[in-house]
Amino acid sequence: MASIQTRNSVLAIKKETSEGSPAKPSAASDYVALQDDFTMEGGFNLLENAELKASIGQAKSIIGAEAPTASLSHYLRASGVEGQEPNYGLLLEASLGAKAVAAVEYDTVAGSTVSALKVGAGEGAQFQRGQAVLIKDAVNGYRIRAVDDVSGDDLALSFQTPVATPAGTNLGKCVLYKPANDSHPTLSLWHYLGQGGALQAMAGSRVTSASFDITAGELINASYSLEGVGYYFDPMEIEAGADKIDFDVGSGTVTATLQQKLYKTPLELAEAVAQAMTAAAGTAISCSYSSANGKFTVSKAAGTLDIDWATGVDSAGATLGFTADDTGALSYESDLAVDFSSPQNPSFDNADPLAAKDNEVMLGLGSEFACFKAGTVSMTIDTPKADIPSVCAASGIGGSIINARTVTISVSALLEQYDAKQFERFRQNTDVKFQYSFGQKSGGNWAAGKAGCLYVPTATISAFSVSDADGLAQLDLELQAFVNSDGDGEVYVAFV
Repeated sequence: MASIQTRNSVLAIKKETSEGSPAKPSAASDYVALQDDFTMEGGFNLLENAELKASIGQAKSIIGAEAPTASLSHYLRASGVEGQEPNYGLLLEASLGAKAVAAVEYDTVAGSTVSALKVGAGEGAQFQRGQAVLIKDAVNGYRIRAVDDVSGDDLALSFQTPVATPAGTNLGKCVLYKPANDSHPTLSLWHYLGQGGALQAMAGSRVTSASFDITAGELINASYSLEGVGYYFDPMEIEAGADKIDFDVGSGTVTATLQQKLYKTPLELAEAVAQAMTAAAGTAISCSYSSANGKFTVSKAAGTLDIDWATGVDSAGATLGFTADDTGALSYESDLAVDFSSPQNPSFDNADPLAAKDNEVMLGLGSEFACFKAGTVSMTIDTPKADIPSVCAASGIGGSIINARTVTISVSALLEQYDAKQFERFRQNTDVKFQYSFGQKSGGNWAAGKAGCLYVPTATISAFSVSDADGLAQLDLELQAFVNSDGDGEVYVAFV
């Protein structure tokens, strides 16, 4: 048995079509870059056994419903290709609930102002609230703005631009993650430890918290917490076309058929093989899995046992590690150990992590587009889930729903003399907007495909304080996003 190094571990994330039914990775782009804080834990609710056993000691506890969890960090960055989702985009979609990809680039026509863009006749329908535009103004500089509202072919902007945008200015392509009230996708996570050392998986995963942490001059990081309904360790799948075992115990060939599913462990699969072969033969057949060498052994106590691993129809032999038919003995060990490496060679986003410099924070009214000189920014999107118990479900949990969304933003900046407006807004519960624009720049302009923004169109300042930061007065604000009276979304993540 060998130890497993973790630095070459990889993680695949796949959207499920049915909650709790594991979806396997199928493309190199299904993988995300891991950081060393990744965790996945197969948990159960532990039920207290109230029986008294003629002792003051506690009776054996009972395993209840499954409650697996996972957490990971991933740098906040675009994919590197304009209009293309980043590899980790499923985490954002599962957090907020929906996405929209604007793969066609449009430009402005005459009539734009500092607070609104005008696009061609009928083109306003191609834009929506929260969608980011990369205003590629070659004369006045590129700007990232979110669309606050669409009226016909007029796009109201999150914050004003310094000058009106000229006609013929391209607006980029956007990948938008936007809030939804239901139908949040669930995910399957596949963690390949040491690329072959072990495999753990979690199904029915929902993102229950996503946070973005920005400190001036440091890498922009994000972290995600997930809760699932099923956990698997070294799982093995029996699929259609490879679910049978043809064998002979002395009275002619019989066929054992295995249930097509993802088995939680190789030991569970070994038990299923033994049961299926015993039922087909009418006599006891055993199957075991070795945790020492990763191989299966099929055996019979006496008589005859010939198995058509290679020549049998729809044989499960290859899945179990058998490469040739076995005859003339009563016990057979598989030829190959189980392979727990990823089925694809991962391909990651072609974009470097981003440092929080030459970025832009805008906070306040739409006319306040000057950069708010924040030293740190943190945004957290909490989306707690409610489980749906079911005695019919193997895990005890039949599904789950996201039943709330809370968005908070913390901002710290050095306090400037005479600036009292933020406290007045706090005192008056005044509506404010927030936008953080990030990305790489080329020639002083935002680089298409490598930039984006976090946008909160409706918020209030919920906490205000002044602290000491190495001898300087620091303003600490907390913002609480809210849904307006029209029920419009309150938080968006976009890449341009």
